[in-house]
Amino acid sequence: MHFYTVILIIMELTVIQTRTSPVIEEFIEKMASLNLQYYASSAASEMEFDSEEELHESVKRAMELCLTAGSPIKGNFQRIYKSSADGILYDWKLSELAYKLVCLSGKSDNPCVARMTIDLIRNEHLNNL
Repeated sequence: MHFYTVILIIMELTVIQTRTSPVIEEFIEKMASLNLQYYASSAASEMEFDSEEELHESVKRAMELCLTAGSPIKGNFQRIYKSSADGILYDWKLSELAYKLVCLSGKSDNPCVARMTIDLIRNEHLNNL
């Protein structure tokens, strides 16, 4: 059974129970966070986003896509905080799905986003031949 499937089953069992102990809730959160291996800031670098605003809008659109498609936010997105010379900044830890959605949700006039979108469609077309 795939790791992500196990996490979803555990999360569903938690919802079924009316009272969950804090220890079980913490365990579930820790297991779900193992799936979060990417950073939104890395997606911004890879896709050459031109501003923090483009990154934040891309994360927002990616979350909206997940919600609309019925995919959970929890287990795909987790806000984290980092310290830097500029002070405390926030970033997002992402699942592989969320990372790809953030990359594809950049501005349509971004050449990297456009190329990735075209490549994705071309590859899907070739795989279906």
